[in-house]
Amino acid sequence: MEAVFGEGALDDPGEGSEVRRRAWFRSEPKARRSPFTARARKVLELSLRESIRLKSGEIAVGHLLLGVLREGEGLGVRVIADHGLDVNAVRRAVEATLG
Repeated sequence: MEAVFGEGALDDPGEGSEVRRRAWFRSEPKARRSPFTARARKVLELSLRESIRLKSGEIAVGHLLLGVLREGEGLGVRVIADHGLDVNAVRRAVEATLG
């Protein structure tokens, strides 16, 4: 992530810092901002944990989906549930595919 979005991209901007959307495009060297929301950072962290758990050595699309499912509260999980899919069945299918 840091290779694409810069050093500290996943770091919490901290309390008291002013966070604005698309702030990473501005050149303000003193203000350290993350281009990710707290939920997105959590999903990325969970995706990494899923990759490590499955001994994959990389974070693939399936790991990102597992991170979304594990986070459990975002739009992705709602879309899956709204389409009548069982979240646990989707998890098992993705894990089997990543095998």
